[in-house]
Amino acid sequence: MANSKPHSVRKRMISNVYSKSYLQNSPEMLEISQVLLYQRLLPVIESLAKEGKEVDVHELNFAATMDFINAYLFGLENGSNFIEDVTYRKHFLALYHSRKTYTFWPQEMPKLTSFMHNLGIRLVPQFVDAANREIEDWCLSMCKGVEKSLEMRATTTDTIPPPVVYSQLADSLMASSTKSAPENTFHPQDLTIASEMLDHLAAGHETSGITLTFLMHELSQRPRMQASLREELLTLSPTLSYKPSTINEDQKPNLPALPSSRALDALPILHALLLETLRLHAAIPGPQPRVTPSTPTALAGYSDIPPNTRVSALPYTLHRNAAVFPDPHAWKPERWLEAGKEEKEEMMRWFWTFGSGGRMCIGSNFAMQEMKAHLAAVYTNYTTSVVDDTGIEQEDAYTAGPVGNKLILKFARVEEGFT
Repeated sequence: MANSKPHSVRKRMISNVYSKSYLQNSPEMLEISQVLLYQRLLPVIESLAKEGKEVDVHELNFAATMDFINAYLFGLENGSNFIEDVTYRKHFLALYHSRKTYTFWPQEMPKLTSFMHNLGIRLVPQFVDAANREIEDWCLSMCKGVEKSLEMRATTTDTIPPPVVYSQLADSLMASSTKSAPENTFHPQDLTIASEMLDHLAAGHETSGITLTFLMHELSQRPRMQASLREELLTLSPTLSYKPSTINEDQKPNLPALPSSRALDALPILHALLLETLRLHAAIPGPQPRVTPSTPTALAGYSDIPPNTRVSALPYTLHRNAAVFPDPHAWKPERWLEAGKEEKEEMMRWFWTFGSGGRMCIGSNFAMQEMKAHLAAVYTNYTTSVVDDTGIEQEDAYTAGPVGNKLILKFARVEEGFT
């Protein structure tokens, strides 16, 4: 949506369920976290650690983040299970990434792309169209699953948490359809919802997965930092200690309690680790384009910029301002722990991982809460070490993961009482 009006209208429809206060108090988010951590992720890691197997955590991180966002979008019963369904996970991720190098033409020059296509000249290969159709159909099937489950829920006493984002958007669209307002010029409701959900699941899994991978790579080279983090995590009450023998995988009420999201959010070391990784390895380091308003404007020291001029800022360059972030190319989480109040405020002013203003990432609070829970669950119970980090250098791209699209780590169980 290049026009700000439809974008702001749509964003208002769902922004409340992505707010920090809503997420921290959400019973749905609590249950999603319990199930995904204790029934899916930790059992997989426990098995890997017991057998001494190495694993591509980049792929596993994508699996976890996809399951988290889909559960929040569609509900646990209708979302994905990429953590356990390895076969389909590999198929989907191969499909998803096969499209990445062909996004320039349809995004930047859609009219030219369409014109050339009408002349029989394809700027985008057919397999990309086929991959997009399969991904869209997969998303649409989850939407249809939600509708079916909502119909069944209306006639039963089922206590399964509802699909938070889907329900919020559907209700808001239904309410807006009775008003004669500009926002009513959307597509048919089912396709509008499916399109919105696809945007959320794509952005929601990829950026968080990339961040977790780079953070785990940094930590895996620093055993002392892992120990400091674990010492901090053990101050939580309850902790995220995982004892497989005490968990009945078929009985959700028997899952261990989680520490409050507020307590997790308040941990300074965990927060610093994430901020520094998001600064140095921003998952979207590329340009965030904007168009200047209808009257000449001034920006960043330039005056009389003509209307409708495309301008951009990049997290990559903002995050490497040496006057704000000394030794900017080094991963130093301590900079966030040692900074004074004014220094930290200045760093946050330049911190642009999630953007700012009306186009700021709507899922920033969800991403932070999800990643903190993921990291806390892992490093409360395990240490990680690098097996193969070939190709860990970050891509030069708009959305930028490791150039090798992998990171091979080994997990080891931390014995009770070890810090």
